[in-house]
Amino acid sequence: MVGRLFKKLEEFLLPERGADDGARYLEPVDVLQLIHQRILQLAQQIESHAELAPYPQVAERLRQIADDKRDIGNRLKKIIEKLHGSIKERSQRPATGKNHWQRLIRDLEDQKALDDLLSRYEFTLTRLAPEIAVFLRELKSIQESHSRSLTQLIAVADPQANQT
Repeated sequence: MVGRLFKKLEEFLLPERGADDGARYLEPVDVLQLIHQRILQLAQQIESHAELAPYPQVAERLRQIADDKRDIGNRLKKIIEKLHGSIKERSQRPATGKNHWQRLIRDLEDQKALDDLLSRYEFTLTRLAPEIAVFLRELKSIQESHSRSLTQLIAVADPQANQT
């Protein structure tokens, strides 16, 4: 039962894997559209968590991360359009948690899922669309920086706090 639940959750959170073993082929522009969507969703989520952050310096850092993601999203949109792709605007409610620590944990988990997506398709994208290789390396570096920042914020957050 847990295995089926995990599989359903995986299908919901990672639709690009398809209902099979994950071997479904995606065109480079499809992958870039998926990455674009995930980056903007995470930017929106982190921005909403910044509004609830207990300290101004934490809120400021979260807003910087969200702004970085929106900037990358805009640059990625231009690349997608150059490849004759379109942007599919999908709004999703940001994930939340009952306190600051739980929200940061969710942000980091979603960031790691984005990092995994980038890693999974990096070679294929670079091979099939070499003109975006430099951008992908920069994107990966920025996302790794965001992971480190979120990890640092979690390290100083109090998981027992009842702050909202």
